[in-house]
Amino acid sequence: MDQPFISIVIPAYNEEKNIEACLKSLKAQDYQGMREVIVTNNNSSDLTAEVAAREGATVVFESQAGVIFAREAGTKVAKGEIIIQTDADTVYPAGWLNKIVETFSKHPEAVAVIGSFKFFDGPWWGKAFSGLLFGITNIIYKITGRLVYIPGANTAFKKKHFHGYDLTLDQGGDEVALLKALKKEGKIVFLRNNAVLTSARRLKKGLLYNIFVILIFYYIFDYTFRRITGRSIVSAFPRIREKEKSAKQV
Repeated sequence: MDQPFISIVIPAYNEEKNIEACLKSLKAQDYQGMREVIVTNNNSSDLTAEVAAREGATVVFESQAGVIFAREAGTKVAKGEIIIQTDADTVYPAGWLNKIVETFSKHPEAVAVIGSFKFFDGPWWGKAFSGLLFGITNIIYKITGRLVYIPGANTAFKKKHFHGYDLTLDQGGDEVALLKALKKEGKIVFLRNNAVLTSARRLKKGLLYNIFVILIFYYIFDYTFRRITGRSIVSAFPRIREKEKSAKQV
């Protein structure tokens, strides 16, 4: 695959403090091929859309609250052969895009290339957790050739193998459900060393909250309930509203 057209889709809700650093790091990529950056403004009440437009992104509006709806809206208008889903509170090493493209070229049969993430802030246990998560993921991948987890912040896939997000889901729809759908399409390549830097703000409420509320309740229990019934037993996954340290300050 020679210099494919890439679409980077970023959902954003009240990300005025983070989106500029995110987009500037994308501008600084070594990759010289054609690319577009699409920011889905998920009904923000701040200047997210204005900052994104100023930085050269295509801004799409989505009124339905939820990351899955924002990703779907952005992907629908994407023109690229390769779609990359990521997040607004994330920044990218200069060689990040090149590694993705080189991997697709090396493995033309691959339908997706998955990377990892590291937290640029937050508690020590958060940084240890991300290392453990991707360490275990990598071991399983090396032994079995199967991927058990993909991050919402670092997932690239060929558009021709993508058939839409499961909109009955919110949290987990862009990770667990997408992984299942991509596995049916063909080979997935995991690059543990192609990490992005993302915010640990979701860890602010502590280790136990993230284990029992975020992981067990939202990711496992509510996700399973939605898959079975098409409905959630709770409202949409809680949005981040706290004033946090931005990637720009790192």
